[in-house]
Amino acid sequence: MTFPAKPHYEFLIVGAGPAGVQAAIYLKERGVDYLMIDKSDGVGSHWKKFPRHRELISINKKFTGSDNADFKLRHDWNSLLSAEEDPLLFTDFTSELYPTADDLLRYMEKIQERHQLNGLFNTEVNHITKNEHGQFVVTTSNGSFTGKYLFMATGGKPWRPPQITGLELPQVDFYENVSLDKSEFEDKRVLILGKGNSAFETAEYLSGTVAVVHMVSPRQITFAWNTRYVGDLRAVRNNLLDMYQLKSQHAILNGTVSKIEYHAGEKHPFEVTFSFSLTPEDPYHVVKYDRVIACCGFKYLDLSLFDLEKIPVMADPRPELKGKFPKITPCWQYEGVPNMYAIGAMMQTVNFRKNAAGFIHGFRYSIRTLINMLMEEDHGIPLPQKSLEFTPEAIASQLLFRMNTSSALYQMYHELCDIVIAPEEGETAATYYYELPLEYAKKKFAGRQYMAFIFDFGSRGEVDAFKYVLEATPAMPEKSIFLHPILLAFDEKGAVTHTKHLLENIETEWTDEKLHVEPVKQFVRDHLINFIENQERAFVAIKKVM
Repeated sequence: MTFPAKPHYEFLIVGAGPAGVQAAIYLKERGVDYLMIDKSDGVGSHWKKFPRHRELISINKKFTGSDNADFKLRHDWNSLLSAEEDPLLFTDFTSELYPTADDLLRYMEKIQERHQLNGLFNTEVNHITKNEHGQFVVTTSNGSFTGKYLFMATGGKPWRPPQITGLELPQVDFYENVSLDKSEFEDKRVLILGKGNSAFETAEYLSGTVAVVHMVSPRQITFAWNTRYVGDLRAVRNNLLDMYQLKSQHAILNGTVSKIEYHAGEKHPFEVTFSFSLTPEDPYHVVKYDRVIACCGFKYLDLSLFDLEKIPVMADPRPELKGKFPKITPCWQYEGVPNMYAIGAMMQTVNFRKNAAGFIHGFRYSIRTLINMLMEEDHGIPLPQKSLEFTPEAIASQLLFRMNTSSALYQMYHELCDIVIAPEEGETAATYYYELPLEYAKKKFAGRQYMAFIFDFGSRGEVDAFKYVLEATPAMPEKSIFLHPILLAFDEKGAVTHTKHLLENIETEWTDEKLHVEPVKQFVRDHLINFIENQERAFVAIKKVM
């Protein structure tokens, strides 16, 4: 699309990466008026440049042993979702476990071609404000557009740590522009600022070419296998650690860089001053290098776009977010800005480092849920739900099916849940709701008797994943550490009254009659059905007394 025919849309989407495209697919399928705006010449432009060395760390496991489409998506981290009977999946493009960014870009271009999404490209967003009608006004290089709802799907831009003197020197390289010509680094001493995936991606690319690579950041390395957060260091990126521990010149430093100086003409022109966190008295705190490369991650907040008097966007104040993310509500709305939502990687702000919300395999579900909620609120379209016979067998059967197939709850653990609502007086069927934010459900169903199913991990404290001795047993399923289903019963005030953990299973299958099926039935019987029946009996008794 070169230029839209009209100035107003119900939904404006800023950004045409995976999040913007996913939102556009959902909105188009629902027949809703929308416009997706992006400064590049097509969808997925981020992947034209990042990751710089092209290999993705998102799993693309095509073969799962299951024929269930939803289950397969648990292990397909790149596909976008649609309501089609035969959707276009990323696993159809490549069977490589760790594919390339070029594969993902090609996939997204095919998605755009197939769905013919309403996108305005080669269009820079310059300013965002609100008019007197409360509509968003997005001023672009191709005119201004208004909308009732605004989805910010802008993704991240490389972040610069503010406290390093000398980082602004023109000789310092950055992840987004450092040369990929290995010959420039032959036999050089290189310092990489950062210990995240982009830093290790860069270090591994250069490790066979340079003389020395040092990597530095204040914190020690956090491994994804320990934290369960896929944004922490992944095993596929950590070959350099092997070389470090086997004393092959490369090294990992724990500390801060207080100053970077550049002395042209010297053998090793960079002089870097460190303050080491684990060895503060170390006299070896000034080190010489040939190159310095900053790989410090991404920032997801650009306040310069907004009229802050009318759109009071703010940074999340939590120290661990370092001012890089916007402050949003549990339903992904910008704090204090009705109808404006963060979608894509910014959605991880709700439960930072707790699930996959910052990545395609997580936010594709969060976006679907968000749009479902808005469709109910504004268009009267009911949330996805089904009626169930109000019996332990019927409700347990549905819960167990979802435990063994749902990808949304599996990836968005600790956040999205399924809800079972007991029938009200005069009703005979329970209502089963799919994939709602737990905090949203507490408010929506206040005053009702209900239960929830959610996935979550247990805690093993500071013990390494491969050293922890499992404690969970059939008698103590609450000791489960691996991802497992949890049932929660709520009272009418939204407080949890009872909790039931199902025993972890190495193949993530919850089908055992004794360990899984009967405990689910019993929980439903005790904390939903019997509770309602007791209430009804008490009500009848009170009426007789009166």
